[in-house]
Amino acid sequence: MVNVVKPEVRRLANPCIDVDFPDLEVGETGSLQLAGMEISSYSTDSEDLIEFAGRACYQSFHKPNPKTAENADYIANIIAQGHESVLEHATVTFYLTGVSRALTHELIRHRHLSYSQMSQRFVDESEANIVMPPAISALYHEGSKEYEAVVKSARKSLKKYTALVESLQNEGLPRKQAREAARAVLPNCLETRIVVSGNLRAWRDYLKKRISPHADAEIRIVSQMILAELYDVAPSVFKDFVE
Repeated sequence: MVNVVKPEVRRLANPCIDVDFPDLEVGETGSLQLAGMEISSYSTDSEDLIEFAGRACYQSFHKPNPKTAENADYIANIIAQGHESVLEHATVTFYLTGVSRALTHELIRHRHLSYSQMSQRFVDESEANIVMPPAISALYHEGSKEYEAVVKSARKSLKKYTALVESLQNEGLPRKQAREAARAVLPNCLETRIVVSGNLRAWRDYLKKRISPHADAEIRIVSQMILAELYDVAPSVFKDFVE
């Protein structure tokens, strides 16, 4: 039995201002202040961290420029000027499941992101799931000859993989080395799972390339899901992508 799975993007971690930070206090007007910098009521912790880092360079916590006094305006100005280094202080980590090996071959080209991927040397793939290419799932229904061609091909590969692992172990190879060799027959559409971390500058660079109509179809779908999560973490940083 071969199961076809769909991608899931789960946000594992993102910045949180430390409530025990010595200079975090309530100001005279009742607003929260960080080292004297008034924090906007609508901004997220990631956005506050970015603004704090930027203002720390000039010690401009008192917000002398009315045009950039609001957090969203401050971040928009940073991005417009291309001074995105302060975006690197905020990071977001995702756990991606239901994605194919083909997708992760594309994903890991982005070298400013960090990865921890499920190992085919250690994990038994004999009953692995597969990911249907978006073009096939969009054009053909389950049960059609085109759809089933992918399923049958994957099923055949998994059977060969299982037989190879058994044969190699019978020859005296340890399980890890047997799986390492047998994975050679596994298809690109096999599901993998991966933890991906990156700072917001790196995520912006990734999105510029991967939500493009010219990008691979599967990674484009997953990137839209990632964008939705990133927008929740720091809407001011990713507003231009949403628009």
